[in-house]
Amino acid sequence: MRLLTHNVLRNNSATSTGAKALKITPIEVRVDEPNPDSSTHERETTFVKSLLPSLDWETLLSGAKALGLDSLPPVVTPELAEDEGFLRALYHVLMDVHLVNGMLTCEETGREFPVSDGIVNMMLEESECR
Repeated sequence: MRLLTHNVLRNNSATSTGAKALKITPIEVRVDEPNPDSSTHERETTFVKSLLPSLDWETLLSGAKALGLDSLPPVVTPELAEDEGFLRALYHVLMDVHLVNGMLTCEETGREFPVSDGIVNMMLEESECR
């Protein structure tokens, strides 16, 4: 599961407001090497620029920290949003860092969602549905 995916996941059970991000407890993490092909850099930075307004930055920071990445700044300034080096590094964090096995936990309800082979199981029991 990529950190980009984690950024949008919420607990949609009847007992949750769905407002808080899910806490990551990693068991296995995989970090792919960034693509060295310079012909993809423009596409990657354009992609990340288009995502910036919709990213929940606090969720990204907590997810990255849970996976051992402490290099993201606390806020994205307008200057950073235009910096190619930062945008490429952010692309790497969003797309090349994977939670392979672990657990996502709703801090509001304590509900756990297992991640196995990079796939999170968000299935709710019938009693948890609205």
